[in-house]
Amino acid sequence: MATKNKTIENSVTGERITWLETSADTNGKYLRFIMTLAPGGQLPVTHIHPSQTERFETRKGIIAMEIEGRKTLLAEGQSKVIDRHIPHKFSNPSKDKEVEVEITFTPAGKTEVFLEQFFGLSNEGKTNAEGTPAFLQLMAMANTFEIYIAGPPIIIQKIMSVVIGGIGRLLGYKRFYKKYSPDTTKI
Repeated sequence: MATKNKTIENSVTGERITWLETSADTNGKYLRFIMTLAPGGQLPVTHIHPSQTERFETRKGIIAMEIEGRKTLLAEGQSKVIDRHIPHKFSNPSKDKEVEVEITFTPAGKTEVFLEQFFGLSNEGKTNAEGTPAFLQLMAMANTFEIYIAGPPIIIQKIMSVVIGGIGRLLGYKRFYKKYSPDTTKI
């Protein structure tokens, strides 16, 4: 379970997250954390959050963002709010410096649990070299955490998550792994 000032790390992508205010701290209104990206680190998939806004504020370095296909850079002190349903991804364009970004999700949703699950899968070698879990794993989790890839309509992805995710669960993939978020009661 995410707790204030606790840090989690992703050994594959080099990401670190330090929780500033968790869902429990804000009664679900929002989630706020610091994400540190290694040089060249990135979120490889353009994605959308259908029921959350996401605010980025660069604290150290420069973050490269792609929002609705348009590229932009956020330097220290600059911020950007990504509204619900807006496709986006981000990366650290530096070859030798970490970037540190404060991220706020409103409402909190199940984002902190999703990140614990994602990092846990990566740390156990259950992802590809970019840190992305297997397709069947993603389908097993998609509807639980309400994060979808940009492109295909969400309704199609929801149906795929039910059908293909169901097949994935029959093959042993889970929508939630207690060992990565042992104290949560949200799922």
